[in-house]
Amino acid sequence: MHLATPDHPINRVTLDVGQERGGESGAWAALTPDEARRLARLLLDQVGLAEESTHAG
Repeated sequence: MHLATPDHPINRVTLDVGQERGGESGAWAALTPDEARRLARLLLDQVGLAEESTHAG
């Protein structure tokens, strides 16, 4: 994520998921703040489900 400067405010959140095999640039996404919040909620929901299945078994 790149932080804003006074002359360039943030209007998108960027997500870099890392390099692909061979060192090539990997996938990335440019999200609006609302999209980033929705993705964060979905990821946290998945974390909760993963933790529940780990503790249940």
